Amino acid sequence: MPTVHFSSIAKIQAELRSGGLTAVGVTRHLLERITTHNGRLNAFVTVNGNEALAAAEKVDIALKNGGWLGPLHGIPVAIKDNIDTSGIRTTAGSRLYTDRVPMRDAEVVSRLKAAGAIILGKTGTHELAYGTTSENTFFGRIANPWDLSRDPGGSSGGSAVAVAAGLAFAAIGTDTACSIRHPAHCCGVVGFKPSLGLVSAAGVLPLVRSLDHVGPIARSVDDIALVTPVIAGHWHDNQEPLRSAGYSRDDLNGLRVGVSRSFFFSGDTEILAAVDRALGLLEAKGAVVVDIDGRALEKSVEITRVLFADAYAQFADALAIRTADFSVELQCKLARKADISAKDYLEGQQRRMELTAEIDAMFAHCDILAAPTSTILPAQPDARPDDYDAHASRNAAIFNLGGHPSISIPCGVVTAGMPVGLMLSGTQNGDCVLLRNAKSIENALNLRNFQPPGYGFPQLWLP
Repeated sequence: MPTVHFSSIAKIQAELRSGGLTAVGVTRHLLERITTHNGRLNAFVTVNGNEALAAAEKVDIALKNGGWLGPLHGIPVAIKDNIDTSGIRTTAGSRLYTDRVPMRDAEVVSRLKAAGAIILGKTGTHELAYGTTSENTFFGRIANPWDLSRDPGGSSGGSAVAVAAGLAFAAIGTDTACSIRHPAHCCGVVGFKPSLGLVSAAGVLPLVRSLDHVGPIARSVDDIALVTPVIAGHWHDNQEPLRSAGYSRDDLNGLRVGVSRSFFFSGDTEILAAVDRALGLLEAKGAVVVDIDGRALEKSVEITRVLFADAYAQFADALAIRTADFSVELQCKLARKADISAKDYLEGQQRRMELTAEIDAMFAHCDILAAPTSTILPAQPDARPDDYDAHASRNAAIFNLGGHPSISIPCGVVTAGMPVGLMLSGTQNGDCVLLRNAKSIENALNLRNFQPPGYGFPQLWLP
């Protein structure tokens, strides 16, 4: 199965229906790839091998008996390790939970299983999902498959690496400030943060409850659009996002793409140039790039800082009793949040509401907002700049504050051979429309077979 691991979900399911593949064969193939590559990547902290094969066998039996279990029938997926999985260790990347085995699945996992998905295992994360590099004192660093010396972004780094390296067809991550989209940028995959509340966080270890989102990582917008309705608690217009008439248009005529250079475009010059090239291609296809005044967005950085006081509140008791079970890095982060007063926090929530209204007003002038997903490249541990976290999260965190849907898609590579993400964001609860527009833009950019080198597939990035 030399290229099965980089196939689309739809193609795998077509092969399953025709008998060209079996769920057991596909699952065994991915488990073999995990065995081969995970020693270098450290994407998975727990592999669910025997159970995954048993689930795949049940899927194959169901199909032989004329049953199709759902939209993800026979598709092996991975789950971030801060999301509860019944009978499978769930650590949240923390020594607090090293041996924790939940008795119940998180709602998102229950929905995946009900749709026929097969759970391969748990992917690594930054400690307690609080960080942008996925380096973990207790479970080791996760390596970026494009360059093993660099980080994969965080905190859903293991999920992004598993998808990028062809170890899973999709993975579930969480995003409190950037933690799905930044790893997608770093690893050259697609990462989608749905509208706030669209996907339930029940059974997910909280970090900042009012900002936490759950969403999928995959290799294409098509695959994201298959997974998202499965895990969503409701779907805004009761349609599968890419199956409505006219969902995808190659010419992009009349699509208004809002760009705020005053806020989003500061950082690595090669990243900015790659995004500008992508915007130029969209204009050539008929999109209208609209300059948006982004001065109101500047306040988002301070609002996010204040609201992260919730992270300290979440873990304060454990920190006081079991200090040694927290890394020095996380102790310092939480200590900085301990001094945020209740007054400042409440004012931050009020300012958040005002900022959300200002973001909403921007969509009067455009259909989507476009920006670099992150304005920094993944870094080597001994060469990470002091402002890495700020550049990783600054652009993305705005849409956690507002709750708007936001997706990162690959838009090119830089001289160092690392991928660059283009972030597209839409109106609140406009997930379906955003995915359709993202698919059209993905088509226009026409990056084919966008995989890291050395994982069983040639690199053919350009038309």
